Amino acid sequence: MRACPARKARLLSVGGLRTVAVCIAVAMACTREPGSARRDSAVGSRDSAGGTVADPPVQIAIVSAADWIGSEWSEDAIYVGLQEEGFKKGRDFEFRTASAQGDLATLPSLIDQALDRKAKVIVALQDPTLKAALQRVKNGTPIVFHVLADPFAAGAGTSDSSHLPNVTGVYSPGFGDPEQEKRIDLIKRTVPKARRIGILYSPDEPYAVGMKDKMTEAGQRANLEIIAVPVSSVGEGGTATTALVGRKVDAIEIFGNSAHAAFGSIIQVARQSKVPVFSPSPFEMLRGATAAVYPDFQEGGVMAGRMIGRVLKGESPGKIPFYRVVTTKTSIADSTRRP
Repeated sequence: MRACPARKARLLSVGGLRTVAVCIAVAMACTREPGSARRDSAVGSRDSAGGTVADPPVQIAIVSAADWIGSEWSEDAIYVGLQEEGFKKGRDFEFRTASAQGDLATLPSLIDQALDRKAKVIVALQDPTLKAALQRVKNGTPIVFHVLADPFAAGAGTSDSSHLPNVTGVYSPGFGDPEQEKRIDLIKRTVPKARRIGILYSPDEPYAVGMKDKMTEAGQRANLEIIAVPVSSVGEGGTATTALVGRKVDAIEIFGNSAHAAFGSIIQVARQSKVPVFSPSPFEMLRGATAAVYPDFQEGGVMAGRMIGRVLKGESPGKIPFYRVVTTKTSIADSTRRP
């Protein structure tokens, strides 16, 4: 199949604080190859007079645990993937988005709402959302996950090709750094005199705890002292950061949706004490983070969109292998770059 110009035009600006962007305008200009597949029901059915009656667009529910990933990893990238499968927004599908905004206890109700609205596919963004979806979806509604570190911990399957029949999706172990050595290296390069590193993490999220443990081990191998403080809710971000600052940390890393949802209070306290904050999300650099190591979830979002398209065409999610994002990127704020 001829490569769509959108695939070439999608870009991720990683040098400085420029906005991460998906070139959707170019994607919208792409046309399908002659004879390429599109959703059969989008063609419509014939009425008694021989005309066509278009089916209403299906609902795709996009549910997230917190809003720290940017639409460029979620709706925009998924939209490109759906277009590449021949689907058009407004004609064939509509997105309906919902976010727990860091309050993970609300995720089950958001999944229930998607089911009540007869969503054709539920897109579970982030690890806690997939766990909630697996617990609440009992009727076989397809689930496509994205922006995850570990779908297996949630119970989605045992391998990329052996998983639940209604589930598929995209993930990256350790958010692009399984052993957390790249994040330690980034901190050492950006803050050469760093000797004590603080970690803010969500204790109720197994992937966040796992990344905290891995980074602690990696830091110790690099002769760094690691101090971890939990952030159990959005309201604890400021006090947890104050506790780390009181321990004289030289840099702070963030893991987990509750912690990310508290980024506003975290960065405020850190700035007052001139302690740089690092993140697995390049979007938080736009709010003051110093640097980020992250997987190419922009490309992963396109893959998730294509998976959704295949499901809408009738393919079983259980027959679609999980997609592991292996490309890792690094972004450093221009103001902190060393000559």
